[in-house]
Amino acid sequence: MIRLVVMAAGAIVVLAGLIYFIKLMLLRLGGARIMAEVVSACEVKQGHYVHKLRFEHNGKIVEREDTTGYSQPFSVGEKLEIICSKSNSHKFEYTAALKKNIIISLVLIAMAVLIVVRFAFFVTSDELM
Repeated sequence: MIRLVVMAAGAIVVLAGLIYFIKLMLLRLGGARIMAEVVSACEVKQGHYVHKLRFEHNGKIVEREDTTGYSQPFSVGEKLEIICSKSNSHKFEYTAALKKNIIISLVLIAMAVLIVVRFAFFVTSDELM
């Protein structure tokens, strides 16, 4: 029974990781690379900074706050590359953060698959007692 519970939990993590990975890849492949300027940085809580970025989206200049939440603020006036959804200016990620999140999601998926395989084929009920 424990084997099945662990396998089911692993499968759920694989599924969630795949959904997150697909979401990130859609943004990366379907989004537009844009240079954005940091307009302001404010500390919403101790050690958690939110930045307001200014960039051009579909011919309009927009200002949006990021949702990444860095522990160190970017300098005002600094230019950063973002990948923005072509249809919605609220959906954007820093290029470096997007790459890091894609790698992390792939590692998460790989580890969850290994757990499922291990408990499916290499663990017997006697070993769990």
